[in-house]
Amino acid sequence: MNSSPVTDAVGLGIFLAGLVYAPAVAAVVGPYVVIILAAVIGASFAVKRREKTTRFAAAWYFFRVAGLAVLGTVSLASWASSYYSGWTERALITPVALLIGSIGDDYPALAKWFMAKFLASIDLFRGGSKP
Repeated sequence: MNSSPVTDAVGLGIFLAGLVYAPAVAAVVGPYVVIILAAVIGASFAVKRREKTTRFAAAWYFFRVAGLAVLGTVSLASWASSYYSGWTERALITPVALLIGSIGDDYPALAKWFMAKFLASIDLFRGGSKP
């Protein structure tokens, strides 16, 4: 292991993975440790907001939302880092996994809110009244 300081969440994940794995393996496994932890934390917020059901249904929902966050994090972080040059993929991994996990099944409501704001801004530029 090297003696470089831990400066972000991914560095912490690599450090923790380095306690178990060889340094070369820890460099690959570490980011996924962070993705899984952030996805699980985000999914826990989504489960808390969800209406009360059986334990099995809540566990299935939790694993489904966390799995979606794990699968989508790298792609979304990579896209965002290519779109915004000041952000690195490494810096975006943790917040993207947390965000995807915390949204849960509220994507339709989020899209509806975003479209309402987008259309209101178009009306504002056209000279319409504020909503």
